[in-house]
Amino acid sequence: MNKLLILLLLLSTSLHAQSLEALVEEVRANNPALKALESEYLAARERAPQVSQLPDPELGLGGFPLPVETRLGPQVLRVSATQMLPWFGTLSQKEKLEITKAKAAYERIGAEALNLLFELRQAYLQLYEIQHSQTIIQENLQLLDALEQLALAKVESGRATLADVLRVQLKKEELLQQLALLAEAEVPPTVTINQLRQRELQAPLSLNDSLVFTALPFQQDTLEAYLRQYHPQLRMLQQQQEVSRQMIALNDLNTRPSFGVGVDYIMVNERTDMMVPSNGRDILMLRATIKVPLFREQYRAREREEQFRILGLSQQEDNALSRMLAMVEQAYSNHRAAMLQKDFLEKQISLTQTTLQILQDQYSAQGGDFAELLRLEQDLIRYRLQWLKASVQTHLAKSKIEQFVAIK
Repeated sequence: MNKLLILLLLLSTSLHAQSLEALVEEVRANNPALKALESEYLAARERAPQVSQLPDPELGLGGFPLPVETRLGPQVLRVSATQMLPWFGTLSQKEKLEITKAKAAYERIGAEALNLLFELRQAYLQLYEIQHSQTIIQENLQLLDALEQLALAKVESGRATLADVLRVQLKKEELLQQLALLAEAEVPPTVTINQLRQRELQAPLSLNDSLVFTALPFQQDTLEAYLRQYHPQLRMLQQQQEVSRQMIALNDLNTRPSFGVGVDYIMVNERTDMMVPSNGRDILMLRATIKVPLFREQYRAREREEQFRILGLSQQEDNALSRMLAMVEQAYSNHRAAMLQKDFLEKQISLTQTTLQILQDQYSAQGGDFAELLRLEQDLIRYRLQWLKASVQTHLAKSKIEQFVAIK
């Protein structure tokens, strides 16, 4: 009955089997945090066309309740138009500033994507280890079932005691308790993965990958230069520094005069009390204005503000790079430690399986130390779980490095 239940469970979960690559694509396509950042980037791109245009012209209309008398007649209506003109290059500098801001917003998308994908891979590897640990324990339970049947046969033949059967049953209860705990441990990584891909939080996941020990396809001594050039978080900080430099350039242009040109049209009625040459001729007046920024302290303060911001962002960049390199070094160390266990554990598993077979044959033929047989059975499951954990550790170390090594 238990075997049938396990088989049905495996068949049902296989319908939901997911590979890591498929989950990554789902997160890229569906994660709301990435969509929100992309919307912010698209909004930032629309700023450049807004600031690169001339200011709107000003139109004016005025009347004269008390007409101003002139030699040619009374003034009755004034129509005016004014266009302000910033200093040469100011509009293009404003556009360049907004484009740089949009580039910083774009790099933020890449930085968030790397963090989310690492969170996904971490949860995936955790779930992978849990599910394959369950498989190892279930296989061990089948071996214990066989040992229990063997012990019962020995008891019936009078060549063993009931204690051997009870020892097997105790070990089986321990493993069943481990399976129950592992089933509960599946919940946190499953919820994390489903939340990242915007699915039902409790939707079951069965992973169809088969992971073995993996190598690190990265040259550690070249990572620092690579990170500075390609990592989106560092590129974002670099773009933010460039934003401040563009702000300084714009601030310098704002200290220059700006100009205005305009035209006034004044309607004049004809005089009725006398006739003069050009009687009632309208007036057309051309105007030019200049705005001179005399009070310079605000501009000097703005420049100092941006210089301090550049310094702070540069320090953030150095700190972020230092933190990344420290985490990369830890990942390499964890990978080396896991690889050191590989040959040892594989050798132990092979020797233990051989010894177990010998002792089981010996016990079946003439009896023997059943406690030693059970101890070796527990050693075998421990070695297999350690091998699984070490192999997963190599993939986790690789994922940690991939969190910082952005794809070009």
